Parts: sequence; C-alpha cells; structure tokens
Amino acid sequence: MTEMLRNQGLRRVRMRLFTAVIVVFTLTCSCSFGMEDVVSSSGPGLTLLMIVVLPFLWSVPMAFVASEMGSMIPEAGGSYRWVRRALGEYWSFQSGWWWSLSVFIDSAVYVALALGYIQSQLDLSSLERWLVGVAIVAVFTFINIRGLQLTGWSLTVIQVVVLVPFVIFTILAFLRGTGAVFTPFMPKGQNMVESMNLGLAVMMWMYAGWESMSTLAGEIENPQKVIPRALMVATPVVIITYFITVAALVRAGHPGSWVNMMSDTSGSPDGVDYLVAAKIVGGAFLGWLMFASAIASNIGLYAGYLASGARPPFQISRDRLLFRFFGKTSKKYGTPWVAILIFGLVNCILISRTFTALIVMDIFLLMFAYILVFISAIVLRIKEPNAPRPFRVPLPTWALAIWVAIPIAIAVFALFTNGDDSLVGGLIGALSGPIAYLVFKYFYHGTTDRALEGATITPEGELTQFGAAIEGAEA
Repeated sequence: MTEMLRNQGLRRVRMRLFTAVIVVFTLTCSCSFGMEDVVSSSGPGLTLLMIVVLPFLWSVPMAFVASEMGSMIPEAGGSYRWVRRALGEYWSFQSGWWWSLSVFIDSAVYVALALGYIQSQLDLSSLERWLVGVAIVAVFTFINIRGLQLTGWSLTVIQVVVLVPFVIFTILAFLRGTGAVFTPFMPKGQNMVESMNLGLAVMMWMYAGWESMSTLAGEIENPQKVIPRALMVATPVVIITYFITVAALVRAGHPGSWVNMMSDTSGSPDGVDYLVAAKIVGGAFLGWLMFASAIASNIGLYAGYLASGARPPFQISRDRLLFRFFGKTSKKYGTPWVAILIFGLVNCILISRTFTALIVMDIFLLMFAYILVFISAIVLRIKEPNAPRPFRVPLPTWALAIWVAIPIAIAVFALFTNGDDSLVGGLIGALSGPIAYLVFKYFYHGTTDRALEGATITPEGELTQFGAAIEGAEA
C-alpha cells in the first residue's frame, strides 16, 4: 500500500510549528470578542478568575488528550477516528455527526457576526448583506480547496489584523483607563453558582476547539509531532491573551460602568464592548482598527472551521457511512474538495437565518462529542496500553481518568443548567445522530476494510509503510 492509499487521496504538506500554532490559536480563540458577555453577566472579578481556573478543568485536559490521541492516531477526521478505534463504528459515527453538525452551525454564525459588524457601518439591504456573506464564503472555500499551506498563510495574515489593534488597545487601556479590574467581583444580589451559570456556557465556548486541529492530520507531514507541539504552545498563549485583553476591557471602562450594566438586564448604555472601549482610550481611529479586528476575528474563525469541519464528513464517507461524494478528493490539490464545497454551500444558506435556536443545539452537540473523546482516551489507555504514543499525558491511566472526569462533569452541568428549552433543543439535535446512523448504515453498510483504519506509529513516533503494517497484522 502507498502513502496515497493511507491518506485516501489526501496530500500531505509541510506545516511549520509557527503556522500550526496560528491555526490552533484561530480555532480556539481568535482573540477575545464575546468575553464582554461573560463580564457583564458574571462580573469582572469572577470572569478573570474563570479565565485562569477553567482552562485547567476544561480546555487543558482536552488539549492534552487531543495531543496524546492525535499522536497515536494521526489520521484525517481527528476525533472521529479516535472514537472509532476506542468505541467502534456506532459511537464514532455519533461523535463525527454531532461534531460536524455543530461546526456547520458554528461556522455560519461567525460569518453572520462578521456581517453584523459590517452592517453596523454600512446601510446594506438584505440581499446586499447576503451577497457579501456569499463572497466571504466563496473566497475561503477556494482557499481551502487549494490546500492547507494557503489556508495557514491566510490565517496568519488574518491574525495580524486581529491582534495589532488589541495590542495597541491593551497598552492604552492600562495607561489611560480608570476602571477597577476586579471590581465588582460578581453581580450584586447573586451567589457564585447563579453568576457562573450565566457566564459558564459562553466561557466553555470561548475555550473550545482544541481537538479541531487534529482533523487536518491526514494532510500534514509528521502530524504526530507538529500538532501536539502546537497545542502545548498555543494553550498558555490563549489563556494569557484572554486574561490580559479582558482586564484591559474592564480597565478601559470608567469606575462603575460594569456595575451599571450588570444592574440593568436590558443592557445599560454605560456597559462597554471592545469597540466602545477602544474609542474611549484611543479615539475614533482605534475604534476603526478594533472594528476591522472584529470582522477579521470572525472571518478567521470561519476559515479555520471550514478547514477542520469538512474533514470528518470526508472520513465518514470513506468509511461508507455517508453520501459517497463527500469522500472525493482533488487530484490537483489533494484536498477533500467536495466536502469543502458542500460545507460552503450550506453556509451560504445558513448565513441568512436566525441562530438563537440553532446555537442552543450547537452547544449541546459539541458537549456530547467532547464527552466521547474523553471516554475514548481512557478506553484506549486500557485496550492498547503499549501502543506507541509520541506524546503521552504524563499521568497514569487512573489519574488521567480522574482528570478527564472533571470536564465531563462540567459538560453535564452545562447541559442541564441552561433551561428546559436548551435541554429539549439539544436532545432533538442529539437524537438525529442515531437516526442518521440507521439510515446510512442501511444504504452504505459501513466498512471493516482495514485499508481505511489509518496509519501505524513506530515506537520512535514515525509513520510506517501502510502495506507492511497490514501484512504484519494479517500474519
């Protein structure tokens, strides 16, 4: 068997560590837009505390688990393939289905948010607004089809546009701002649990995405080395970015601005977001720079999730559990062009819709998919304790089980504490997975073809020749 068979027509490209870190940063952060909602609902002090504490209970476990599993199983489809190896076809389909639906919705939301910023400054008709959105989708669909090198380069340029205004803003906020960074700690009249309920779901969302880079493993040279290193570098960068920029946001407001905003559930005019805060400390020019940063941030998130989101459907198709055209690859570029194109076409439809109900379903589906990833990490430690893992979480299996039990508990807490509408909507979305599995299993039958089971890793952390791996296994 050849490298082309192992990657099912995908072409591996060289990705430098710096570019990989940019991709991870984009998928997990792309700066702090959205944190304003956490500050206004949970309070400045509690928000900053959660920024520091929550990663070690939620995102750091996922980053470490994704590093270990990705180094052990560096295949296209990422977490979908990990769950398949650990729990079998049915649960891997659920994981891939839930995750893919979540990303389909999520990516369209990012385009819609970018369009919202543009609409706030330009008087566009509904048709003009939609056409601008289609243009954004078309550009990045083309870039993604061209391959990961061009995608990585475009994300690097986007993050420069995002971060430069934040650097200027943060410096000016601490020099000119008068707000008390940790005051008030949380809204008056609320206890800790009430305040956390309001901001926890958003914060979990802001700290999600650590597994997304792994879906690109089938198209990166030495993914079992590059991706874990990128995750380990990006994790502290994201935490520091959130903490400093949120502290700057609170500092930029005048004393009491967050008190006023939190005391008025309709949203006080005294409350500040990053665009308002930038104008306060840097005038109209910095306000415009921050406006450009907001648009670029959401476009970057869209471009990143378009890349990562198209790969699991491609892999599910190759496993004969989804429409077969999803599994086609470009002979010229070595990318899953049909899956990327369909992803973009669906986004063109969704960007004209309202998202309130969809986002509820989105979060629910993502939490279920995360739970399966954490469970799979423990199952593979037990089932395949001696399998080569170029990166291994430096904990014994029993300690890793305790560690991942914490984010699982947080996910369950978030699922059942956001109201009946969230619970019902999320369950409806989750139930689509078993139904879809029965339908596609009936028509396409699935596969036990070992040629689709991916690469083998040597103890030195190198990818083996796939044909030799199969022959040895059969022997």
